[in-house]
Amino acid sequence: MTVIKPIYKDIALKKRAARDAKFNPDWLYLTPQELEITESSAVKIVANIKDQKWTALDVATAFCHRATIAHQLTNCLTEIFFDEAIETAKKLDEYQQSHNGDTVGPFHGLPISLKDNFNVKGQATTIGMVNFCFNPAKFEQDATLVSNLRDLGAVLYVKTNVPVAMMMPETTNHVWGNTLNPMNTSLTSGGYRGSIRIPASFQNLYAIRPSFGRFPTYGTRSGLPGLESVNSVNGPLCNSIEDLEFYCKSVIGHEPWMHDAKCVEIPWRDVELPETLNIAVLTDDGFVRPTPPIRRGMDIVIERLTEAGHDVIEWDPVDHVRLAEIIGQFFVSDGGHHVLLQTTETDEPLFPYMENYGTSKDMKVSDLWKLQSERTKLMKDYLDRWNETANVTKNGRPIDAIIMPATPFAGSPIGKFPTYVGYTSPFNVLDYSVGTFPVTRANKDLDGVDKTSTGYNDIDVQVWQDYNPEESHGGAVALQLIGRRFQEEKVVAMMKVISELIEYSD
Repeated sequence: MTVIKPIYKDIALKKRAARDAKFNPDWLYLTPQELEITESSAVKIVANIKDQKWTALDVATAFCHRATIAHQLTNCLTEIFFDEAIETAKKLDEYQQSHNGDTVGPFHGLPISLKDNFNVKGQATTIGMVNFCFNPAKFEQDATLVSNLRDLGAVLYVKTNVPVAMMMPETTNHVWGNTLNPMNTSLTSGGYRGSIRIPASFQNLYAIRPSFGRFPTYGTRSGLPGLESVNSVNGPLCNSIEDLEFYCKSVIGHEPWMHDAKCVEIPWRDVELPETLNIAVLTDDGFVRPTPPIRRGMDIVIERLTEAGHDVIEWDPVDHVRLAEIIGQFFVSDGGHHVLLQTTETDEPLFPYMENYGTSKDMKVSDLWKLQSERTKLMKDYLDRWNETANVTKNGRPIDAIIMPATPFAGSPIGKFPTYVGYTSPFNVLDYSVGTFPVTRANKDLDGVDKTSTGYNDIDVQVWQDYNPEESHGGAVALQLIGRRFQEEKVVAMMKVISELIEYSD
């Protein structure tokens, strides 16, 4: 009897082999200078290059070395273009030498990795789908953001792994496999269905999910091209709040609305926060209870805000479950057509999390319009409730932000992320500006299992059954801060205030 191996396995094997051939086998450790460089903030790196303490080549080489080591530990990389990065760095050094020490832009010599949905000239964009491994093998043009980053002086050197079609909350696919969490490799690193915040929160990073139109998106590959009922966005993952602000100011300062027709013409604005912030907090959305590490993180933030004199009130998660349901309906409104079109070409099986793409039916246009009308009504209802908080705050102003978990857990065991993403998805539908900030790390001695409470539903029960203080130990405890639409500046400013109160360091 002849056993025929599915075609997708051969294609994926060929693609991985091509990537692995680009790693330098001699890059097994970092020199002291490379360690110092790669442990530095983005702000410090560009300052040291400008001051000629380090060259762009020093920095690019260090990050290529570190990326090689990080990949061996976490399986995080997809496309590798170290040679191009080195050549770019050399040219930047030549420019600085021939221009009396001037730099080409604010990112001069700064290595930036790219999520594997950005088209980069000369590279593939697989978005975790086998049919895109060599289709095309190389793009002829950069995505708008990629081109803008080059203009600003960035050195692009790698692309990083994503879930299949970027539509799962775990980074795994049949091309590259699982990407592990560097803080605890028994936990998932998260995925991009949460619009930046899930992977950011699982790695204790600062990040921002902007309102659509603030950062350019043109020239990216989507798992659901043409879906505009809820728009895909991109944003930075950073190790410090200063780096986050630096990125946002620089990218928006490049006037992306001149390069992407869907970008709005809003320059980066200076924000003066009120002395007393009005903060609403949501500790439990009533559908899935946060596990002990996350609840402890919420308690820390609430305590620090209160001690500092800020006004803290509770937030009612009215409509959160419905908003999460609506986004799920939008995602399969084409009956799963585009996802199935790509997977059936190579006999690529769907992961269990995406089985609904194989069972859904095309939504009638009239039904889609009805659902979009409901979304718009929910957006207005949420806005009204936000404004009505002026009736309960001490100073009579509406709340400045909402703070709540990004997920119910400090990292999920690999393959066990539940189907519920109700802490993040409502704000994708509402298109709010949302930041993510680290608080602490899971601690098995502090985050024991509460055996007295009962679950809200089967998903909640499963989350708590999967929670193990020993397995979660060391995992990231991060939260999200929600601002109004197009309030990225204010969100960053408020995260600065909170970060100073928390004093997180790792």
